[in-house]
Amino acid sequence: MEGDSVTLNPNLSQIQGFIEMLWRFGEKGFTIAQTDGNKTSYEDYEVFRGRLQLNQNGSLTITNVRTNHSGLYEAEIRHKTGTSNQKFSITVYESPSVIAGAEAEMKLMSVKEGDPVTLHVPQIQGNELIVWRFGDEEELIVKADIEAKSSSLYYETDERFRDRLKLNDQTGSLTITNTRTTDSGLYKVKISSNKQTLYKRFIVTVSERGLSGGAVAGIVVGVLLLAAAAAGVIYFYRRPRTTNLPSQTWSVPTADDVPLNPDTEIQTGDEILWLFGYKDALIAEIKGETREMTTHEGADERFMNRLELDEKTGSLTINEILTKHTGLYTLKIRRGRETFYKRFIVSVRVSLISVSFVLI
Repeated sequence: MEGDSVTLNPNLSQIQGFIEMLWRFGEKGFTIAQTDGNKTSYEDYEVFRGRLQLNQNGSLTITNVRTNHSGLYEAEIRHKTGTSNQKFSITVYESPSVIAGAEAEMKLMSVKEGDPVTLHVPQIQGNELIVWRFGDEEELIVKADIEAKSSSLYYETDERFRDRLKLNDQTGSLTITNTRTTDSGLYKVKISSNKQTLYKRFIVTVSERGLSGGAVAGIVVGVLLLAAAAAGVIYFYRRPRTTNLPSQTWSVPTADDVPLNPDTEIQTGDEILWLFGYKDALIAEIKGETREMTTHEGADERFMNRLELDEKTGSLTINEILTKHTGLYTLKIRRGRETFYKRFIVSVRVSLISVSFVLI
């Protein structure tokens, strides 16, 4: 994949006692690197500049690959008794649909609807591939190849961000202008350079204008550096504007049961709908007068045998929660002519789940 590294390892039985090894690229066989076991040199081709590492055993590593590194590679191995050749074919695909990075730094940010917000990334050196994604489905929204000095590519598959995204080509930071409440959610960035690959995550909350000062003060903004053995579940609660409750934080073991609580009194006749993702897939419901309860597995069966509804409170419990349950959960309560909403953004990681309730 773009941004990854790949190592080409010649057959050990053919490199024993070699005098010289040359690595060639493409159908025309341009030499890109060579070694005699002691001294190594590289040809000054711009497409490979700063990316090649040839060790004394003849293995060739290409770092921070791009799609234009796809093609045929050939190792020409010279011995006193003759010359042998080994060929390798590499196909580099565009950035994957999912950004990994369990050790990604996470930052929580809040902004008033209509105001801009900028998601800052570490200082870049000039040869990075930067990929920004949004939401539980990790929709690609921006990609920039800083080294190529080409214009940033903006992807607007659902038109949510039309003309409102701006990537700074000098810093890699992403600015969302004229923010809307629908911009709330999880943003992920992958920054690949010749030396390393970095990940960063942002939970952005866009609150409606008119929220009381006390409610806004309840928003927690901070940086959580999560190690591979740690995980985070972050719930964002949307409260009625007149409600002001304190934030709470605690930890529970991974694979434990995690409840999403309405924290509002459920009345007779209320219809309770639990929706998942930014496409509002129905995963659980309690029908009004009949109180019939139903849970749904989801299109990919990610919730199979994991959801539990409480008829009295309307709460939804996710049993033995896993990383694939990361995403936006929306509670919709229909009461006569009124409809109430509450949002939970859940981010799950490996081993330990850190739970933060954030008032917005």
